[in-house]
Amino acid sequence: MKPLTERQRQVLAFVEEFRRTRGYPPTVREVAAHFGIQPRAAADHLEALKRKGYLHREPGRSRGLTLAGRGEGDLVDVPILGRIAAGRPLFAAEHLEGTLPLPRAWVRDEEVFLLRITGESMAPLLQPGDLVLVRVQPRVAQGEIAVVLIHGEATVKRVFEEAGGLVLKGDNPRFPPLRFSPDEAAELVHIVGKVTGVYRELR
Repeated sequence: MKPLTERQRQVLAFVEEFRRTRGYPPTVREVAAHFGIQPRAAADHLEALKRKGYLHREPGRSRGLTLAGRGEGDLVDVPILGRIAAGRPLFAAEHLEGTLPLPRAWVRDEEVFLLRITGESMAPLLQPGDLVLVRVQPRVAQGEIAVVLIHGEATVKRVFEEAGGLVLKGDNPRFPPLRFSPDEAAELVHIVGKVTGVYRELR
């Protein structure tokens, strides 16, 4: 590989650390914000790293950076969120309980986090103490399990859009569904992401 300039080394180190700690690569804007430069300048540095063989960039994806020569068997430290607060950065330090190393193939370069289940509304599928893997996205398909903010408090439910509005249902029949009119849903309900997996300690 060709030698790097000092700023290119700094950019590469930032991309590596960002991906290691968050499980997905930064966007061009996140690189620019970290170094206090314009997005065009950040894109130029990333393009230079690509030309020199240190990075690959997948066209059309905001998080399309991959590190050259890194196998899919690498582990990723996925953040564990103790809580999610409305209107605050998702990965703010005060929300973090720690991290859990997971195979990169599970994460797939997506923006993900782990959240601990505290209630029984999704039993028997999800149990208190389980860690669910959540892919950050603003919408889910009908009946998929999502992490949802209601009045700023996080809950895990299946999401259904019906003629009368939005319905959030648990798998446990002891818990009644939560129903919201279209106006209530728009004002009170925020989908954080889709639950894509569960980590459970067997005792």
